[in-house]
Amino acid sequence: MSRYKGRASSKSLERDFPHIVETIVPLGGFGRTLDKMHEWHTHRGIHAIQSTGRRDKDGRNYIRWCFADSVVAAQFVNEFGGAVGKLA
Repeated sequence: MSRYKGRASSKSLERDFPHIVETIVPLGGFGRTLDKMHEWHTHRGIHAIQSTGRRDKDGRNYIRWCFADSVVAAQFVNEFGGAVGKLA
């Protein structure tokens, strides 16, 4: 499947935004928390970059937020939870 015209490839996202915060999607969705997550990015003057999510063996969905800076990724985790990692 091809990507949308003008959309960054997965490889370029991994290169430019290697610090990943993976958050589990609550049953019923994020609701207003998703708005707060986007506002958090806007307040700091950074774009909200989301990567391909995943589904675990129990059927739970995860969303991945991508950051260029590990400190900012850790701040996001402090605010919203999740697990921070780095793509290899």
